[in-house]
Amino acid sequence: MVVVIISYRLLEDIAIADACFDLFGNSLEELFHAGFLALMETSVEIHTVKENVKKNITLEHRNLEQLLFGFLEELIFLKDAEFLIFKTCELSIDLNPESSLYTLSANVTGQEFNNEVSTITDVKAITFYQLFVRQNENGWEARVTFDL
Repeated sequence: MVVVIISYRLLEDIAIADACFDLFGNSLEELFHAGFLALMETSVEIHTVKENVKKNITLEHRNLEQLLFGFLEELIFLKDAEFLIFKTCELSIDLNPESSLYTLSANVTGQEFNNEVSTITDVKAITFYQLFVRQNENGWEARVTFDL
């Protein structure tokens, strides 16, 4: 059994009326999963979410910042348009050397919002404020800011 530690850290006093997070992962997949968790755990008490709805998300972008932004925005869109919130996420990220496009494929599982889901706050959007994705000697790191 492999234990993977995926982490994120809330940054205090970075932005007013926003929530800013540093994300960490050994791989791009772990990094994006940390972003998924930061978004979901900012929105709801994740232990109250059931796993009875599945969605597939596929995105392509030329750079990793746009890919992360697009992935998190798609999760917010599904919340706002289809009233869905998610608990689990399995994803892969590949770079096509011919097109220089990154492709994200994610399977997310959750449920429709109802009164059994304990909400924390409504994340309205992802912002470009201080957004970055980069590789370092320990793996990958990113910063994302949620408009609350």
